[in-house]
Amino acid sequence: SLGVDRHEINQAIYFGLAIEGQNTLLPQSPLYEPDYRSAWARYDLREANRLLDLIGLSKRGGDNMRLLPDGRPMEIIVENSGESTEQTDVLELIRDSWRKLGIRLFAKPSQLTLFRRRVFSGETMMSIDKGIENGLATAAMAPSEFAPTSQQQLEWPKWGQYYETKGRSGEAPDLPSAIRLKELYGDWLATATKGEQSRIWRSMLGIWAEEVFTIGTAAGVLQPIVVNAKLRNVPEEGIYNWDPGAFFGIYKPDGFWFDMSEMRAKSASLGGWPIPPHLGGVAGSTQISVGD
Repeated sequence: SLGVDRHEINQAIYFGLAIEGQNTLLPQSPLYEPDYRSAWARYDLREANRLLDLIGLSKRGGDNMRLLPDGRPMEIIVENSGESTEQTDVLELIRDSWRKLGIRLFAKPSQLTLFRRRVFSGETMMSIDKGIENGLATAAMAPSEFAPTSQQQLEWPKWGQYYETKGRSGEAPDLPSAIRLKELYGDWLATATKGEQSRIWRSMLGIWAEEVFTIGTAAGVLQPIVVNAKLRNVPEEGIYNWDPGAFFGIYKPDGFWFDMSEMRAKSASLGGWPIPPHLGGVAGSTQISVGD
């Protein structure tokens, strides 16, 4: 994580508009703490090199790449679903900075179904995908994304599968910090007081930040939306998220409507056929929802 130049990624890929840092909640969340975002997220090649040397990866080959204890070069294959050129571009930048640490990175795109199958079976060495889904969490929302609770969590699919199947398949967590996260999640499910829920959330977020189960790069990336100039009730800015939010669903698209008054006036001035009032969004008329 210390070998990832997040500022470079933000400037080169997101035009400097994203939030640099780890994979955690967004600042708009009442549970957010700046330390969660900045933990192990500074670009510090000297410290990264020191830590790599400290764990016994101090030997290097003729090309200055680090060597594993068995003499093989230190190479990390990062797989993705192959559906996002954005992820490939980010990996290109990380590859350059990791090379300065003596680590060779290879990007391996594939098809989504194959990618997931390899992750679920434990065949991937490392993968890249979107970060946490709910960046605007409150204490009353389940902290399931921060504990091994689902096979879909790419950082620990086998542990998540073990939880989902009640131990019938997958593997039981054997890392103390992951076990603690699962215990805290169970505590959250068993409590109904807001204060206790908040305490549990913050404990889990602290462990998540310190252990770096996932390496975050950028968050809060803007999503451009094309809206017809005559469509009304569409917010100029909003949160674009599937769960929670359902993308536009949170903004009640059944209340969007087309304002045809300008087109009606223009048609009349040109001597054309008048546009029936029921197609417009003027007072007293029938509104047309986006779904129509």
